[in-house]
Amino acid sequence: HLSPEWEDEEGFKKEMLEKLPQDQAEAVFAAAHRPNRALQDLSSAIENMPMHFIRKNEIHAAATIFEDNLGSSERLLTSPIPLFYSRHTARFLSLWLLLLPFGLWGPFASTWNHAALIPTMFFLSIFLFGIEELATQLEEPF
Repeated sequence: HLSPEWEDEEGFKKEMLEKLPQDQAEAVFAAAHRPNRALQDLSSAIENMPMHFIRKNEIHAAATIFEDNLGSSERLLTSPIPLFYSRHTARFLSLWLLLLPFGLWGPFASTWNHAALIPTMFFLSIFLFGIEELATQLEEPF
């Protein structure tokens, strides 16, 4: 549902056809919101189960909690991180790394002409910009 179709649609359809009756699987495929359709089918299956009504109510309550958590997850996915936040973080990190050599000048005074400062700044920049890029990729949690 949330992944691009090219990523897992074929595997999803194959698995659904293996585990569900053909007509039910086709109804899920055709639904505008597949998780809600699957939860509707689950709710119908719970209602048709021969069990005491108290147990049915408990199972329905658990399904409702699951549906609420699904909605929360979708809101997280569709709520983008503001562009200002991403740009501010990148600019702050760039400025900090630009000024860091002045802070490290004294500790690297024992190296010849402060030569060790160059590879140190290179590796620090790679690591910190890598973490920043990773954070940008993790903004989409699913």
